[in-house]
Amino acid sequence: MTQQVYKYSTKVKADWVDHNGHMNDAEYNRVFSDATDAWLADLGLDLQTIERLQYTVFTLENHVMYLKEIKEGTNINVTVELFDYDAKRLHVFMTLTDETEEKCATYEVMLMGMSTAVNRPEAFPHTIQQSINNYARFASIQTPPSELGHHIGIKRK
Repeated sequence: MTQQVYKYSTKVKADWVDHNGHMNDAEYNRVFSDATDAWLADLGLDLQTIERLQYTVFTLENHVMYLKEIKEGTNINVTVELFDYDAKRLHVFMTLTDETEEKCATYEVMLMGMSTAVNRPEAFPHTIQQSINNYARFASIQTPPSELGHHIGIKRK
């Protein structure tokens, strides 16, 4: 694990683009989900460790904000920051940017550590908790972005 904010990179594929000519909303979730898996693997929770420890992470809730259209072939990056965490939960905030580093979408997610042996929530294994603690030292949100905790609603005058 590096000592910097984790960055996941990919390129918008043709089959991710909808009839409007931009990345389909479902594909944003795909990208954020893939970024989550890659980040967790970077923390030490890769597929082999998931099988060996009988431990994984589930998504409890998420919220995506779409801020800018993304076209086919665009190189995109997702950065991962921690807002809060405890012994078995991670409150994570991700920012998706394009190749000009313009913010295109944000993703707020609550993740829960789970024992696959009993299919119940369980505290992070010691080595994973150490990695989370270390990550929090350099990748915790200092100033909450306006998108964090955003509520959906119609603004009335």
